Formats: sequence, structure tokens, C-alpha cells
Amino acid sequence: MEYLYRYVTIYADLNNNLIIFPTGNSPTRGTTVDLDIPVQLFNPYTDEELEKVIFQAMDLCFSIIPDDNDKVTPIEKLLKIKGYAKTVKERRFISFFWNVDEGYRITPTKKESRQGYCSMVDKAIRLGLNPREGEIAKAIREAMKLSTL
Repeated sequence: MEYLYRYVTIYADLNNNLIIFPTGNSPTRGTTVDLDIPVQLFNPYTDEELEKVIFQAMDLCFSIIPDDNDKVTPIEKLLKIKGYAKTVKERRFISFFWNVDEGYRITPTKKESRQGYCSMVDKAIRLGLNPREGEIAKAIREAMKLSTL
């Protein structure tokens, strides 16, 4: 099945190590959720390596049906920390979105007390349908700088 969009979530720690999750459709919630197939990238890494893992994660979007009965998030499982808030305490969140009409959009977030990650829509980086090599990595690195804990 061909999908008209791809959405990848990126968590960056204080050392810019990345945990990247492809997403898929929840069968019962009607929302997009992280799939339990993380891709990790440890600093230092090149722009080429960053773009390669992003495209790998995009290819994994919608590849499995998430288990809606599982109450533990994929990042909690990966890091073996109980509780989402504890797991992401020292991590920034970057939203990576692509669709057939607009192309690529990378959005930084700020962490708000009792609300979690809030998209900084006014700071979203739009790259269009055909970004040049390295532009996606540059935009992700910029979103990492703009995102707050």
C-alpha cells in the first residue's frame, strides 16, 4: 500500500545522540503512533549518516501494526526506564514529516510543564519536495538547536 505521508519522531539527548521512530496507524485509536522499531544514531555522525537513518526510518513507517494493548511506549522499552516522563526528561523532540503535496517539514518542539512536547509551528523548517543533499540533515540539526527541554 502506498501512503501519502510519512511521519518520523526524533528524540535527541544532551549529547545529540538520536533515537528515531517510524510511525504507523493505531488500529483502535485512529492516530499515528511510534512503532517499536527504533533506529539509533550515536554522535558524532555525518550529515550523510543522519539522512541515511532518517530515510531508513521513513521506509519503516506503516510496516507493522502497533499493539494498542501495550501500555509501555517504544522509547521506554528501548531505554528500559519506567514512565514516559522519566524516559524523555533529558531529551528534545523533533517532528519529521513528509507528504506528497508539501514535501519535507521538520518541526522543533518545546517541553511545557504538564503538557509535554509542544510543536513550535512558527519555527518549522519547510524544505519542499526535492531538497538538495545535506539540507535535511542541516534542518534536523537546526531543529535540535531550537528544541527545548
